[in-house]
Amino acid sequence: MMNNVSKNAAEMVSQCCEFLENAGYDKHALWGNVYSQFMSVVKYLKMHGHTDYVPELADAFVAESRENYISGKISRNTYKDRQRAVRRMNEFFEGGIITHNVERRISKYQLCVEYERLRSGFLDSRIFHPNTRHDFSWAVRRYLCYFQDHGIYSLSEATLEDARNFVVETASTMSSGSLHNVLCYLKQFHVYLAGTGEPAPDCTSLFSVPIQRESRIRGYVSDEELERILAQVELSPRHSRRDKAIIMLGATTGLRAVDIVRLKMSDIDWATGEIRVIQCKTGTPVVLPLMKPAGKALKDYILNERKASDAGEVFIRALAPYTALTDSQSVEYLFDQYCKKAGIERKPFDGKGFHGLRRRLGKNLLVSGASVAVVSQVLGHQNTETAKHYLSLDSENLKECALDFSGIPVERRGL
Repeated sequence: MMNNVSKNAAEMVSQCCEFLENAGYDKHALWGNVYSQFMSVVKYLKMHGHTDYVPELADAFVAESRENYISGKISRNTYKDRQRAVRRMNEFFEGGIITHNVERRISKYQLCVEYERLRSGFLDSRIFHPNTRHDFSWAVRRYLCYFQDHGIYSLSEATLEDARNFVVETASTMSSGSLHNVLCYLKQFHVYLAGTGEPAPDCTSLFSVPIQRESRIRGYVSDEELERILAQVELSPRHSRRDKAIIMLGATTGLRAVDIVRLKMSDIDWATGEIRVIQCKTGTPVVLPLMKPAGKALKDYILNERKASDAGEVFIRALAPYTALTDSQSVEYLFDQYCKKAGIERKPFDGKGFHGLRRRLGKNLLVSGASVAVVSQVLGHQNTETAKHYLSLDSENLKECALDFSGIPVERRGL
């Protein structure tokens, strides 16, 4: 039966979260992630002139999000989060309960007992970074499933030609960068097989073939754009001190959004003017100078805007409950909103997101004369070769390297 009683959308969000918390959801994850997903629906409703919850309008939000996902404007995870939030809110609006659960996704590459043994043994043979363990598992699953589909249920029966056919078939379905990664993962898988004496074709040379990865030059946030963004922060009536401190940290230290979100009070040494963190992406510890503009913005936020909280993190939610910002997407979102206010037109993969501040810093360091080694140390790169990518951002100085064709006769000839 349709519920015709009006419900304030923002109040309903708190009720939904309270229901989920009583149902056993982790409080930290609930108020850090699920709450923000619900609030994205509330913001959409307000944008269309509604403070009460309107299921039909919420469904339109999902449909619009799906179009944005298809066009590449938002990620698949963002679309799925919004879809899940609306399903839960619709259910709570109708009956006051939430029963919808998403079943755990099962890989489409299901393996036989023998191949599952090899995959599990490989993953257990070493410590993988959490960000790459899934990638290794996926690549090995896809590789072994290929043999299964061709009636080969043991690697002792597989040949080098079978593995070569897998590479040819896979190459037609993914980018050069993805193929490069898959071959690297499978090479390590075969090194493991050889080391444990598992019968399998020797594919080390096959998977060592270099793949030319596409080198895409990403943009960055220019100094002029940063000034326009900060000007909009100053005009913001709410949370301006927090947002300014976040942006100034990103601009002066090059810290990624996830590391800024995880930054704790204990990571800041005010006496020496340093920040000590362990990067989430690489696990590399870095010590960075707390520049005066960022330090001033941090103090202003902590002393004059930050609410009292038990959270050890520096940056917390602006609205109750005052828990830590656990999702780096919140930083990306607030930065994107200031870009819009500053008149900076965004396009997919244009490099104008929060990470563009990191590229801006790397580029400025190189232009100022800092060595590649210094840039790598500041940005916490494990490989100094990574810092060389910032050279491509220095278009003005690169022009000085262009060849001068004066004095060289040019003849027009037929092709």
